[in-house]
Amino acid sequence: MTSPRSLTFATAALAAGLIAAQPAASQEFVFGSWTPAREYQNAKLMPVMFKNISDKTGGKIKWTLVPGGQLVDGKTTFTGVKDGLIQAGLAIPTYVPNTVPAMFMIYSTVVLGHNDVVAASGAALETMYFNCPECLEEIKKLNAVALGGWTSSAYLLNCTTPVKSLADLKGKRIRATGGNAEMFKMQGAVPVGATLVEAVSLLQRGGLDCQHGIADWMRTFGYADFAKYVVDMPLGLTGPALGFFMNRDAWNKLTPEQKKIHLDEAVRLSAEMAIGNFIVANEEGLATVVKDKGVQVIKPDPDFERVVTDYQKVQREKNVEVGKSFGLKDPGAIIDAYEKNIEKWRKLSPEIGRDVNKYIEALNREIFSKLDVNKM
Repeated sequence: MTSPRSLTFATAALAAGLIAAQPAASQEFVFGSWTPAREYQNAKLMPVMFKNISDKTGGKIKWTLVPGGQLVDGKTTFTGVKDGLIQAGLAIPTYVPNTVPAMFMIYSTVVLGHNDVVAASGAALETMYFNCPECLEEIKKLNAVALGGWTSSAYLLNCTTPVKSLADLKGKRIRATGGNAEMFKMQGAVPVGATLVEAVSLLQRGGLDCQHGIADWMRTFGYADFAKYVVDMPLGLTGPALGFFMNRDAWNKLTPEQKKIHLDEAVRLSAEMAIGNFIVANEEGLATVVKDKGVQVIKPDPDFERVVTDYQKVQREKNVEVGKSFGLKDPGAIIDAYEKNIEKWRKLSPEIGRDVNKYIEALNREIFSKLDVNKM
């Protein structure tokens, strides 16, 4: 039987061969995704995005999607893009905080008290592009360009045994990273910094008691096969996931027109993920696992709200401390800008609602129309 490592090298060699074989006037790129093929971004959006790019460039730019971690995982996406093993991927800053500490400051700031994905996603992107020069410098050092992104919806706690009170959290091993890990640690839980994919086998083998994430991941990652209890309380949202993290050398091979086409498609991807995945599909996902997998939704005791309220009091202080330990001069400025932008976008969000086209219009107006593709 061929080993996973051999398969990875074989797939990488094949991808490199495809790229090398292209005529000089055309390019074929590889998007390496570590999430499953059936995950929303891979199944619903990337095929459409790549067809649009091919059509709009007259077939000169073609992308191949390689899902399921065949080329990179959640942590090695950054080096995979940097080194050109893949030309783009889905990059999550909280998996490599030492590598992107400024981006980690945004991602590690858990948005508590509301579940406005539209506002949080717009605010996270605006902060990254306009209020965090350190973020852009980190991305450049990784030989990359960040084209769009999004935040999650509010996470839920999904466990193998019922969790109803703060006492039930004591000693529970919970998949959580960044600020979320600190939030659970305060209540006596044991955070485990696993990726979304790693959490599947950990739940199956008993290495995790709970995973902390959106409802739809119970369906798309298969958590509902092992974790049958969901705590009915929103526990903060995070981001941005860098949904189209592209190799800078590949980006620079594009003409200005081709760059603009990629950016436009990345904006649509961002809006579709925020609304289509983290709002609409998320609601459908919870209903599906309750119906088909026997997942039970548990109303927690009133004291469970302290998971959020206790952490809210100390979050900024803790994140500033972490940011300084990573060498950031003023991590508080990044956090403050993000929170200010959230308030701005919460005023824009009601008009956008669940209308993807309205969200694209707002993202372009407030952010992307102000970017010069030749200077990114």
